[in-house]
Amino acid sequence: MTDFTVEERAARPWVGVSTTGELAHWGRVNAHVPTIYAALAEAGGIPLGGPIYQYRRLRTATEPMDLTVSVPVSACMEIGDGFETGEIPAGRYLVARPEGGPDILDRVHAEMWTWAGEHGLDLAIDERADGIHWHARTEQFLTDPESEPDRSKWAIEVTYLLR
Repeated sequence: MTDFTVEERAARPWVGVSTTGELAHWGRVNAHVPTIYAALAEAGGIPLGGPIYQYRRLRTATEPMDLTVSVPVSACMEIGDGFETGEIPAGRYLVARPEGGPDILDRVHAEMWTWAGEHGLDLAIDERADGIHWHARTEQFLTDPESEPDRSKWAIEVTYLLR
């Protein structure tokens, strides 16, 4: 079982690319990561950590989902055409920091939903006909895959904004 905490967080600025992707073709989503880091470097920006996947709309894991692939920065900044800037909102978050890389994320998310329900926490979501719309749901990779090639040792931070 994964350990969970509830944390109060400040807004987190980011630069990135919004896209629609599906797990079966996740390489297309991941292809944005080096492009964002390169554009950020060219614009003189400094990344404040690993990439953050911000999930905005999801129906099922097998269907396309709307998300933003982003990189945290100290302040919102423009880095060129095709890139966006914004903030992950401030607020109370349910947080997990498991090790195991992307292979464990399905289990972690299921455990988080269960744990939130058991502890009376209300996830900040809107359920609509086209799926669940998240106010803020993120996965940030804390381990650099170039320095640790073993995916089972990758640390990830998973967060859900609470109402």
